[in-house]
Amino acid sequence: MNQTALVTALDTNQQTICLDNVHATFTEMVDGSFDIILEINSNKFLISVEKIANQIERLEIIATKGFVEISNKIILMIKKLIEHLRYRLD
Repeated sequence: MNQTALVTALDTNQQTICLDNVHATFTEMVDGSFDIILEINSNKFLISVEKIANQIERLEIIATKGFVEISNKIILMIKKLIEHLRYRLD
């Protein structure tokens, strides 16, 4: 009989934070970047972030679910929100 592992490498690389209606799951990748699933109310975002010295060097919104008009203000708000949530994880 084969038994599968209870904890996988992906489980140890993930951190989740929940604040009111905001849920974020940070998955650290091999190269030090993060893939983030950000849920704000019923809107979901899949975001890729590269950080250097605790600052976001590159932010890419890969996909969205829900009705969201992506503007420069929304992108800056998401960037600040991710910085705040990442700070709360540490």
